[in-house]
Amino acid sequence: MYKSFMWQNEATGGASGAQIDLDDGIIQWFESPGCACGGSDGEQAVADFLENGPRALVPPDYVIEEMRQVIQTVPKA
Repeated sequence: MYKSFMWQNEATGGASGAQIDLDDGIIQWFESPGCACGGSDGEQAVADFLENGPRALVPPDYVIEEMRQVIQTVPKA
């Protein structure tokens, strides 16, 4: 199952995003998700995100909290 998040990136004047692969426990970070320029700009394990916070990009606090809620509310297989 995938969950995606986007937010306005003030530094670039565009958008940034993240996609969580809940089955594989990986977050893919995208600097400009709408450009279709290729793969992600960084990957991070969900466990690392929960323990240390975002590493590739830094979304606003409300996005981080929403990501944490989604991760923690998905039933474990």
